[in-house]
Amino acid sequence: MDREFPPIFDGHEDFPYEMRLGTTGFPPKPRRDFLGGSERGQVDLPRAMAGGLGGCFTSIFLTDEQAEMGAVDYAMRLMADVYGLADASAGRFRICRTVADVRGCFSDGAFASVFMFEGADPISRSLKELRIFYEAGLRLVAPTWSRSTIFAHGVSFGGHLPETGLTEAGRELVAECNRLGIILDVSHINPAGFWDMIEASERPIVATHSSVKAIAPHVRCLDDEQIRAIAKQGGTIGINFANGFLRPDTKFDQDDTPLELIVQHFRHIIDLVGDEHVSFGTDFDGTDVPAVIKDATGLPLVVRALQASGVGEAGLERICNGNFLRVAEACWK
Repeated sequence: MDREFPPIFDGHEDFPYEMRLGTTGFPPKPRRDFLGGSERGQVDLPRAMAGGLGGCFTSIFLTDEQAEMGAVDYAMRLMADVYGLADASAGRFRICRTVADVRGCFSDGAFASVFMFEGADPISRSLKELRIFYEAGLRLVAPTWSRSTIFAHGVSFGGHLPETGLTEAGRELVAECNRLGIILDVSHINPAGFWDMIEASERPIVATHSSVKAIAPHVRCLDDEQIRAIAKQGGTIGINFANGFLRPDTKFDQDDTPLELIVQHFRHIIDLVGDEHVSFGTDFDGTDVPAVIKDATGLPLVVRALQASGVGEAGLERICNGNFLRVAEACWK
């Protein structure tokens, strides 16, 4: 299949949650057409194909109320929605469990969807649900979103940073994810939990959708010491396209963020630890992104800008998909 650049495997997309928005109320709005295309949101199958987006970690995200009132049920509903897309797609959208599955999608021009939990709220203290969700395709877990769970504490957008890290249950979750072959994600965890996960995990760790604190001093971004630690362990960092995580002024409501600033985040990590440890982590359908990007069709602009900045063919392959797949090969079973 002829492509301008390697297929992008995105570290984080929220389309399952976004697809359900507006489907309640009276009269309910029709559910967004992901397979056929839509003007809603930032990613669907036609826009993914047009933008060179070959797949992603597909986020199962719960609101605070959903996490408290019925986390397992809501997670299953979202996963069932994604399975419904696969069933209706005639092979154009596939649930993937192995690196071979993902590469097969790349070869066939299909979209590779890999389930991730953005917050381990559906997992109880016994961890009994984890194996069941693994069998359903779960291959990446973030112990927490921007709230606390029984496993860890999230970085809240209000800036509150609990000083304690992983709980005892959190350490057991890390060990069980290592055993089963589930990648661990530090994107939303507080600093103490971050360092506990680095210490506790025997496998590489990723940040699926974070950015560089030296450029955008938001509490959710990673400092150079954290970037070095992820790299030392063999992991990778997906650059988040949220305006507030890209801009030095950390403003989310300003979408005039220049393309050059996105490239600066990639280049900072490349210059600090090498191109083996940076990837795409757009957060499509979960945040407002720069107007210059707009949606998945804007991804070629970033790739071309990376090429213009000096990233060669091999480095581009790693950044577009190779780094996440390398981690998957080290973790998945």
